[in-house]
Amino acid sequence: MKSKSIIFLKTLSVMLIVISGGCSSMKNTIADMYQDAGKTNPERITEDDIKQVAEIVQNYLRFTNIIGKEKIKTVRLKQTGDFRLKPEQGFKKMRAVQYFNVESVEFYWKGKVNIITAVDKFINGKGSLTVKLLGLIRVARAEGPEADQGEILRFLAEGVWFPSVFINDYITWELLDDHSAKATIRVNGISASAVFHFNDKYEVEKITAKRYMESDGKFKLEDWEIQIVEYKEFSGIMIPNRANVIWKLSSGDFCWYKLEISEIEYNNPSIYKGNK
Repeated sequence: MKSKSIIFLKTLSVMLIVISGGCSSMKNTIADMYQDAGKTNPERITEDDIKQVAEIVQNYLRFTNIIGKEKIKTVRLKQTGDFRLKPEQGFKKMRAVQYFNVESVEFYWKGKVNIITAVDKFINGKGSLTVKLLGLIRVARAEGPEADQGEILRFLAEGVWFPSVFINDYITWELLDDHSAKATIRVNGISASAVFHFNDKYEVEKITAKRYMESDGKFKLEDWEIQIVEYKEFSGIMIPNRANVIWKLSSGDFCWYKLEISEIEYNNPSIYKGNK
């Protein structure tokens, strides 16, 4: 019995060290991402700042109430949602935190479903997704050019949560018709495009794009769509707080994530206490 207890304690110690190491890695990554953030006070956005984008995008930015607000340099947020990996599966509850550096075009997202933890990130021009059991056992990892494209596309689409991003030089706009415009983001030789669809109130009602979908270690370019469900005001800015993320497959629509933003803060370059 004594030897079994010693083995258990040693195993527990190793697990705690690994978990602690994972938390430290997250803290260090975000600290590096925010290293140069907040060193200068953000300027306030004016009507002149939005003149270089298409008129429909200007009207959208006015709708968000971003005019007169500080330009957003960093973002941290909490979200909840319903998540599944395959169309035949039922949804499971997910909780996540996410951090953005808008100036360096970087983000770090960490979500948890039961005993599964996923980290999705775009750091230093490289994208990756890692999935682990109990925060210890790696069961999936995606990286490479296809992951880079997918993660920078995610940054672009999620810009609706921090809309002043759309006037940055690394994003260009092409007007398509009275209700849509294509945005293209270019960073460190990587580029991706998405079409933003607007309604008569100048809200973004959906975002469509071609994105690489990973399945069994292989990537395939598929139609990807974000459907906006609801808007809510945070810190005086109107953003989508609920949305559905969908793969538009030949076999039918596969909605794999229904998300809701529960909390969002701008220009506060710090990590949440407890990393939750």
